[in-house]
Amino acid sequence: MCKVSHALRKKELKELRDDVCQHMGGLCDYLGEFESGFLSVKDEFKLYIINNIPSFVELKDGTLIPTLVLLKMAGIKSLNYVVVDEGAVKHILNGADVMAPGITETTVFNVSDLVAVWNPTRTAPLCVGKALMSSEEIMKVRKGKAVKNLHHAGDDIWKACLEFVSKSK
Repeated sequence: MCKVSHALRKKELKELRDDVCQHMGGLCDYLGEFESGFLSVKDEFKLYIINNIPSFVELKDGTLIPTLVLLKMAGIKSLNYVVVDEGAVKHILNGADVMAPGITETTVFNVSDLVAVWNPTRTAPLCVGKALMSSEEIMKVRKGKAVKNLHHAGDDIWKACLEFVSKSK
């Protein structure tokens, strides 16, 4: 349910773009200039619509993450990522964290970095999460939780993005 919605001021757009460029450079490159922006405040998160794309979500704890819609549009190389095997897909789509044994490929990242989790064919992001291990540790240790699932296909963020996309057509 939407509580508050408003257009972002130029100053807010600039601050958001600076934050995104500092922490998620590939997505900053994809979006280019933040020409227009809209903020939709939901019960559990804030959804930022940038250049008419549901682009980022600010979680209750202040963490800013990209939406799966933006990741799909920007491509696999736009953010650090892991690729999982087919056996992990169902669990991740049900909200489970990503376990190290299910990961088949990684880029180089550190603990606490944002990570996109892609399906085995590398055609769709399944979730966005926070690395609980470095990429090196994941491939070396091969056990335990590797990525905390923050936003996955089918969750409330996903539904809010789809709602926006369907209304803007």
